[in-house]
Amino acid sequence: MVSADNIAVDQWAGLSPEAVHLDADECDPYELTHQLKELARDNAQIAVENPRARHNLGIGLEMENCEVHFLGSVGYYCGGFNAGAKIIVHGNAGWGVGEAMSGGRIVVRGSTAWSAGAGMRGGTLVIHGDGGPRTGIAMKGGDIFVAGSVGFMSGFMAHKGKLVVLGGAGDGLGASMYEGRIFIAGRAGSLGADAIERDLDPADVEELKRDLALAEIAWPEGALRKIEAEGRLWYFDKHDGRIWRSI
Repeated sequence: MVSADNIAVDQWAGLSPEAVHLDADECDPYELTHQLKELARDNAQIAVENPRARHNLGIGLEMENCEVHFLGSVGYYCGGFNAGAKIIVHGNAGWGVGEAMSGGRIVVRGSTAWSAGAGMRGGTLVIHGDGGPRTGIAMKGGDIFVAGSVGFMSGFMAHKGKLVVLGGAGDGLGASMYEGRIFIAGRAGSLGADAIERDLDPADVEELKRDLALAEIAWPEGALRKIEAEGRLWYFDKHDGRIWRSI
């Protein structure tokens, strides 16, 4: 552990002078996560220095009264199984950030690789850059907000939850969704199997304005469109064989 007297770093990351600092160079990811859980009992902010794109950082955190700041980019699966913590990544994130999270909040100041928020069941994931392919795949709850664009097959098989994208998307957006919702301001390469565009209603607009304000993301200049499932894939019908083959 290092002292919390690095004022320049604290000001850059928006940390208070009382923030406790950990050096990721001094322990492996398992030990780092153990220390985070111990320190969270008595500290409101923890800063992890030198993450250096290491994998599996901050897994399974539960503390709701503490913020964990990673001062640099992180690798695969950062914040996986998050159950209540607020995690801020001051850089980019690799595959699977926030995978299977059930609560809390993860904020990535940069961009993410494949499968951000995969299988998440609750909580909020905010990406201030771009999301990679398969963002929000197999979501079962929670919200994902992306200030930039996402890659192909984003929102694939979303059972529940909400994916809001203020840039564009690759091909196959929303393929095989169930009760998930996608809102997009930019152009999608193509919609996936059984995904259709529906009109926004006033309740959608109010919800999105509130959510984007909390995510500290500006309302888009272009109009948002809502993508949902048409429902033809929910029950197999031999007459719909063509659409089943397109999945």
